[in-house]
Amino acid sequence: MNHLFMQIGRFFSLGQGRVGQLLSPRVLTVRSPFQAHSQTGEAQVFCCFGFEQLRQAQMFGRSLAQAHIRFQLRKSRFLADCAYEVVLRDSLELARTLAYWERRDQPQVLPNALSHPQIIPLQKSPAIAA
Repeated sequence: MNHLFMQIGRFFSLGQGRVGQLLSPRVLTVRSPFQAHSQTGEAQVFCCFGFEQLRQAQMFGRSLAQAHIRFQLRKSRFLADCAYEVVLRDSLELARTLAYWERRDQPQVLPNALSHPQIIPLQKSPAIAA
């Protein structure tokens, strides 16, 4: 499995026509800009939320289910530091909101975090199941 090291906020290639953007250490958006959705004609987008433990991912999944949000729980394919990921399709606004709160809650180790952006390892995955 290939590992990429990407900075939060930057766009990068995941291969096979996919582009990723890391919104926080545990929130990744993946777009397929050259593969239009069959019904809407828009680019395919999904978000991955990473978790170290299955129980954490299941609790998050329960919250999504209570809100009637469809999701997929699977072993991590993209976030190398996480064992599991919850995948949401077409939920970019939710991904941005969760990433914002996660970044806000993280302690700032460096006095000027902008001069030393955080770098996160990612896994390069060959395919995504729909």
